[in-house]
Amino acid sequence: MTQQATAVPYGAQEIIDNRMIGKRPADMVLVSLVGPLREANPVVVAKPGRAYDWRFLARLEVLIVASSATDRSAVKRVVDAVLPHKPDYLGVWFADRQAGMNVAFGCWRLRSGRGMGEHDRKAFEGIGARA
Repeated sequence: MTQQATAVPYGAQEIIDNRMIGKRPADMVLVSLVGPLREANPVVVAKPGRAYDWRFLARLEVLIVASSATDRSAVKRVVDAVLPHKPDYLGVWFADRQAGMNVAFGCWRLRSGRGMGEHDRKAFEGIGARA
């Protein structure tokens, strides 16, 4: 039997509190695996090896921010833990490479991560560059 994680990442409580009163972030939520980010979007900071309760991300646009030095299996664990909560969008952005992959669009999930096109890369350009 798998035990559900009860911890939430740093910065998530404000999103949770707002969701409890019927509000949601207007912008994409950045889930940083590389520490604090100086971005205008809502940012939650998670430790790559720790289990979290990701339910607060249901029906939100989510971008996981990692680096090429982040353990791949840890990034995959975070992706696999977020997906069951059905985010409206889920992507992974490698801040040090300024490139990423699309993982899911609502219920539509890619069989394997699909590299982002130029339009997506431009939209996410700079995220995590100042981390």
